[in-house]
Amino acid sequence: MSVPAELPEPERLSPADVAALEAEGWVTARPPKWSEVGSRIIGFPLRVWKHRDLVVHSSKRELEGRFTGTLLGWLWPLVYPVFMFTVYYFIFTKLLAMKFPSLPESQKAAMGVYMFVGVMVWAAFAESLVRGCNCIVENGNLIKKLAFPSETLPLTVVLVNVITMMFGVVVFLATCFLTPLWIAPGPMLLWIPVLLLVQVMFTYGFTLLVATLQVFLRDTMQVVTIGVTIWMFMTPVFWAPEIVQNDWFANNMDLFRLNPAYHLVYVWREVLMSGQPAVVFTYDFAKSLGTLVVWALGTFTLGYGLFVLCQRRFADEV
Repeated sequence: MSVPAELPEPERLSPADVAALEAEGWVTARPPKWSEVGSRIIGFPLRVWKHRDLVVHSSKRELEGRFTGTLLGWLWPLVYPVFMFTVYYFIFTKLLAMKFPSLPESQKAAMGVYMFVGVMVWAAFAESLVRGCNCIVENGNLIKKLAFPSETLPLTVVLVNVITMMFGVVVFLATCFLTPLWIAPGPMLLWIPVLLLVQVMFTYGFTLLVATLQVFLRDTMQVVTIGVTIWMFMTPVFWAPEIVQNDWFANNMDLFRLNPAYHLVYVWREVLMSGQPAVVFTYDFAKSLGTLVVWALGTFTLGYGLFVLCQRRFADEV
């Protein structure tokens, strides 16, 4: 992007000058109108496409930073899921002998698989929130560049964690297809691109929200860390509705279904654990996916809208 050799003083800028600078991606001190916020939200895909090279390069650099210099290097994203899968299988299937009462003995590994998939999906979401909370504050040198697309910072965090999660998905699928440990998924796997898109939108909206709040309220990081822990126990990550024996829980299951993370974990388990060769979707799956899509659109609109409204003040606060 070309930068004017000498930018006029703000008070000398005409409305036409301000509009021209904003069209080129510059952040000005003028408060945006609600119509402009809506336009930014609608035009977000085009803005990401325009800066796709930056997003790809930043994501690649972040991934390399995690694994470069280690003994196993890029094998770690594969080794770690194998280790976790083995641990969950041993603890919940062998040591605790936990199982779903409705499943046959041939599917005794169900609880270990159930826990692994839940933790894998939840970790991608939770780590995005925790890591993304500080991404704007920690990159103050970039934020102060008036034409830098700062919304790519939280997006990079989300994409890196989703890519890391997909290494776990690949390990799980390889285990299913190459060993008799669990039934290999069927046509439900075709939903994976849709789930990835919805998960990125849902997680990105929340990450934008907490990252924006962190700029002005530095306690946000601590609140998010505590909140994510509480949220995890409200989500069926380490527990299953089918085996919890509690009357209050059974009578108030609808309250837990208001939790969007409940549906995020559920749809991934349906896709990866169904093992039904002739089933493309079920009513419960479609219902949960539809609920998650509504949440994703809502959180993205709220998070990105707040980001656009506050973006002009970022340089002064960081």
